[in-house]
Amino acid sequence: MRKLVVLLALAVLAGCKEEEAHVEFVPRPVVSEIIQANPIEAREFTGTVAAVFETDLGFQAAGRMIRRPVSVGDVVTRGTVLAELDPADLENTRRAALAGVTAAEVRLETAQRTAERVRELAARGIASVSKQELAEQALSAAKAEQDRSQAVLLKAEDARSFATLVAPVNGVVTQAFAEAGTVVSSGQAVVRLAGTARREAVIDLPESAIEALGRNAAFDIRLRSSPTIRTSGRVSEIEPVADTATRTRRVHLELADQPEAMRLGALVLVRLTGGGEQIVSMPTTALIGSGQPPRVWRVSRPDGQVSAVPITVAPLDDGLLRVLSGVTPGDEIVIKGVNSLKDGQMVGERVQE
Repeated sequence: MRKLVVLLALAVLAGCKEEEAHVEFVPRPVVSEIIQANPIEAREFTGTVAAVFETDLGFQAAGRMIRRPVSVGDVVTRGTVLAELDPADLENTRRAALAGVTAAEVRLETAQRTAERVRELAARGIASVSKQELAEQALSAAKAEQDRSQAVLLKAEDARSFATLVAPVNGVVTQAFAEAGTVVSSGQAVVRLAGTARREAVIDLPESAIEALGRNAAFDIRLRSSPTIRTSGRVSEIEPVADTATRTRRVHLELADQPEAMRLGALVLVRLTGGGEQIVSMPTTALIGSGQPPRVWRVSRPDGQVSAVPITVAPLDDGLLRVLSGVTPGDEIVIKGVNSLKDGQMVGERVQE
């Protein structure tokens, strides 16, 4: 009886092994995506209208400012008085310079008479050579002093004509640096004037958006308060230094035309309409661990074998990375469960996320 039980058990075990031998290994499916090249996302940014040329204006002479008839936001035309210096101070400076010229002329006349007398005495052998040299040196110094005093007088007379600061072009006062009663130095900024002849749109873009801009990138620009008022623009300048707080860089857009309603300071909506480069992107979850260089699992079809591929990436927005090298459009990469795979492992069919 015991032998019969043993034989039955062996028969059952043999049957199980035979069934196991017929079970095939089925690779697990993977969540993956096919790499594609797409144009930069047509995002909309808010910008402002600014002047192409903005200048700090100041007096060419020092003095006490007695009047500044303009305020921030005032629209001015060429020749409009922006500020004035106290003419009394400038007149006193001119008079002092004139007195200096008179004194220098008197000293020059004295030096000339002395030099002539010493020359006569030296010719008769009465005055020594050294005394004659001293007289000639004094005459040269007096001439130099007269020239200097004349230059001071000319500068003082010019300063009197600089007592009035006027607008060199049509524009808008965007900032005031000094109030009436302030003593200003020559060249010190009093007001900032933004010219209205040429305007531009300025926007702040993240680094990822700037990198994807093509050379001929074109923008549609609409007035935020009245979207029917619109124009187009192209990049004229990208500032090289990013803002330390927002990590964005300022982009200047040249306007195709100058709608009157797009005044300085007006808010505009800016959207890329063409000229953007084709970019290759992938989710950050596709990266294998945190090692360097970054790697992803590339799936070889139809066999389904995965291999680790080093790549070069740059940050994009919304959990995406821009792929610069390593994989190309058409490649299949694993984007989920990457840390559970091994190099050379076989995987099953592709499952979309």
